[in-house]
Amino acid sequence: MRKLNKSNKSNKLNMKWLAAALALGFCLVTLACNPTPADTSAADAAALQKADEAWSASAQTKSIDTWMSYYTADAVLLPGNVPSATTPADIRKNIEPLLALPGLTIGWKATKVEVAKSGELGYLYGTYQMSWDDGKGGKASENGKMTEVWRKQADGSWKCVVDSFSSDAPPPPVTPAAPAKKPMTKPMTKPMKTKM
Repeated sequence: MRKLNKSNKSNKLNMKWLAAALALGFCLVTLACNPTPADTSAADAAALQKADEAWSASAQTKSIDTWMSYYTADAVLLPGNVPSATTPADIRKNIEPLLALPGLTIGWKATKVEVAKSGELGYLYGTYQMSWDDGKGGKASENGKMTEVWRKQADGSWKCVVDSFSSDAPPPPVTPAAPAKKPMTKPMTKPMKTKM
């Protein structure tokens, strides 16, 4: 009986080691099959910045089709002082008059570019400058700030999904309302007598 008892203890010990070895093996195989993806956010940020610089440079062509090619189909435009544009047709209606300004020069530069570790989305913000003929023989100009959110496409390229910009110029001064006119009253010359 003692031999049998010793043999059962030995089998139980071997089974525990076998179970532990199998569990460890399973964990190693799982980790090997599902490695943590490499962080490519720095390379993605450089690619995003390059795409935005190409967009800024292409703006000099004043081609609405070229401008629109940098947007996703579901892009949103958030310009200052006008309603949001949430369809490609609305975006086009907002950008066409800008590109039609006589003598237009326009450009922007990102001051910060960041991409999520997942590599799917990135954002940037910076400044823009533009000038155009003022119609009086001179130039008008505007400086402002911009923020863009970009989405990486299936082919690895980047397209803008949210485009926002606004001028640094202060709002126009508010003209105070004219004071309300007081109705003219004729001064009474004699006090009125009342009967009692």
